[in-house]
Amino acid sequence: MFRLILIIAVLAIGYDAVVHQGAYTRNTWTNLVALTDSAVSGAKQLGQNAREENQTRNN
Repeated sequence: MFRLILIIAVLAIGYDAVVHQGAYTRNTWTNLVALTDSAVSGAKQLGQNAREENQTRNN
């Protein structure tokens, strides 16, 4: 099953590279990176808030 999905992904990316000069792949990759960056930033902010809350409770 995994091999089939991998083959389909490779064919789709190859088709995009040949026909659309990689436009859809670049767009998808950019969106994925932005989503990951947003998740990391949110996790950092959550950790910062937890540390600050812990410090105010201990003081």
